[in-house]
Amino acid sequence: MSCPEIHVRWWHSSHGVAHLELLATPAAKISTGSWTKLSRDESNGCEAAWRNLSDQERLSSTPINDVIDDEPPLTAVEEIEDDPSIGVAIGKERLFEVDVRTMTMHAVFWKLSGPPIRVRRTIWMYDANRPVDEPLASDLEDAYHTIRPWELSYQEEVTAALQAGAVAYEKLKHPLKHSDGAVFFDDAFTARLIYNSFANKLSSAIFATIRGSKSNSPYPSAPVVYRGYDEAVRRANVPSRPASVSPSRSSTTQLDTSAADRVSRRKSMDVKAASSEARGRKSLDQRNSRTGTPLPDAKVGEGWSEDVTDLILVVHGIGQGLSAQYESYNFLYMVNLMRMVARKQAMSPALNSIMRSHNVQFLPIQWRANLKLDDQESRRRAEDGLDNRFSLADVTLKQHVPMVREMMNDVLIDIPFFMSHHQQKMIESVCRQANRVYSLWCARNPNFAQNGRVHIVAHSLGSPICTHILSSQPTLQPPLLDPSIEIPINQFLFNVSSLFMIGSPLAIFLHINQAQLIARKGRERTMQSPPDEALDRVGVFGCMAVDSLYNIFQLSDPIAYKLNACVDSVRAAELPPIAIPSITGTMLGSFQKGMSKMFDGLFTTTAAPGDTGVNDEEETEFELGGGPNKLQGTRFAALNPHGAIDFYLPPNSTISEYVDMITAHSSYWGDSSLAAFILAEIFARKEDLVRTGLGPQGGQMVVQA
Repeated sequence: MSCPEIHVRWWHSSHGVAHLELLATPAAKISTGSWTKLSRDESNGCEAAWRNLSDQERLSSTPINDVIDDEPPLTAVEEIEDDPSIGVAIGKERLFEVDVRTMTMHAVFWKLSGPPIRVRRTIWMYDANRPVDEPLASDLEDAYHTIRPWELSYQEEVTAALQAGAVAYEKLKHPLKHSDGAVFFDDAFTARLIYNSFANKLSSAIFATIRGSKSNSPYPSAPVVYRGYDEAVRRANVPSRPASVSPSRSSTTQLDTSAADRVSRRKSMDVKAASSEARGRKSLDQRNSRTGTPLPDAKVGEGWSEDVTDLILVVHGIGQGLSAQYESYNFLYMVNLMRMVARKQAMSPALNSIMRSHNVQFLPIQWRANLKLDDQESRRRAEDGLDNRFSLADVTLKQHVPMVREMMNDVLIDIPFFMSHHQQKMIESVCRQANRVYSLWCARNPNFAQNGRVHIVAHSLGSPICTHILSSQPTLQPPLLDPSIEIPINQFLFNVSSLFMIGSPLAIFLHINQAQLIARKGRERTMQSPPDEALDRVGVFGCMAVDSLYNIFQLSDPIAYKLNACVDSVRAAELPPIAIPSITGTMLGSFQKGMSKMFDGLFTTTAAPGDTGVNDEEETEFELGGGPNKLQGTRFAALNPHGAIDFYLPPNSTISEYVDMITAHSSYWGDSSLAAFILAEIFARKEDLVRTGLGPQGGQMVVQA
């Protein structure tokens, strides 16, 4: 008779929960000594992968104990060698994987801060929430296969020992390798841990005198452990074994029906899960039938990654130097927030009908984390005999306005770096990380290279960096059919459909280089464009290989600049930035607007309303597919469907722009209007505008508040 099959549940260290939830802010510290179970499907996937390992790999993957290492991982992404193998997908968005060879869980596309996330394979359980730790778990499993308690002969031996007395059943105890105790198996799924303590000896002596009672174990007070998660769950729902079961009864019936019992238990669990799911579907159906809203099909970062049709890579700008000291500045949380907001907007009826069955995923490009600027410079200086080395901290006046100086050193330092000979290293770092993420994605989604689209959201300094890359990019890249291909250091491996620049200072760099924005011939909008509308040249700064380009900003963002004039300064004078409609609105808008004007009057400023690029009389509202102010200029039309590059987000309606200015540059990630705008621009088609009434005749975009 073979060993009974059980459901082996896998667990991960509990501090990994915060990572799996993709939180928008750092979570409170969770003890690394606790464990959280994976789902049944995830556990089955891990178990299948583990069973495919060789005996040597299994042995090396099993920890000698379950103490979780608190040593933090390497801080640079490039210091971690990418394993070409694909692990078991974990989490609701399948952005994490378990490597059963190293018994760790990791994020696939970015680095994690904090201690590594350990996983464990558990066969023996104290109850449904407490797995047995190593090395005791391995000792129990070794003893289990040695004793073979699932066989009929063992059950008969136990029955005889219970009738014979203490001397007989003491012989059935099996010593544990790594402790001074032993184990006694009641049956194929239950064992008792027996330690050489006075309490255990006393309980055994008492049992010996009353063994005629209705008990089927000689060690009723010993701790019980169960083999298999399902058995632990079942026992948790059953207070105790029925006292009417006499140890003198034949165990043949029990053994013959054990397989049927396991199937019955599994079916019962599946029925409960299916019933719960059906109730959830019924509730959702009823709710939607009342509102007349169809079930949402569009998704943002949900379900299997194979369903994703559009990948949005988010490139950060300045400020990630602070993340080494302050976890809350980690760019990952900003992208998580943007994904959460976009998911909410995608559930609105209008955007949902536009997105249809498409699925979008947002992934961070953390280029600053693996940027090294000093190594090559140090070698060059050493060759020239220059041996004096000093750091930025050595020349900082730390005693005076230290907080401001810290911000200068960790945030604004990226700007002079980019304007120095380090610029190429920063460009290569963005390419290396973006190509790495894309290659990992295609390796897990083989059809995406041919059928999927890539878009980029570039914030702050990330905009001019991406402009340099896309200006040097071939007009069209071939599909990445082999993810193991050598990655270029100054080009993207993929084509970029849309580039959304937010809070961008690109205009400054175009002005310094006396360059201009012009479409690249041969893209979606420029197949038949004349030379004065689109340029068929690679390597011209400002001539990017993209289909659509957008420059989005907060009016109070001091880092952001307009770009319309960089396309055509004459036409730009007639074209103010287009307003992206607010999706939240405010009841006190008029009052706050008046207060803002009064407050602004306290400052000595003589700028005319037209100098801001947006005045109240000529404000242009954004309309899907282009509004009534759409220019006939072909250069603008070649860059996006609206005939303009500049779009501004609705003000936050605080007392003054000078107050908004403090947080404006970092406020894009949680902006619902921005998330809705990006999704609409990626998916909207002309027929959608007519059907949903969101075009010029239908007014503004209606989205989820």
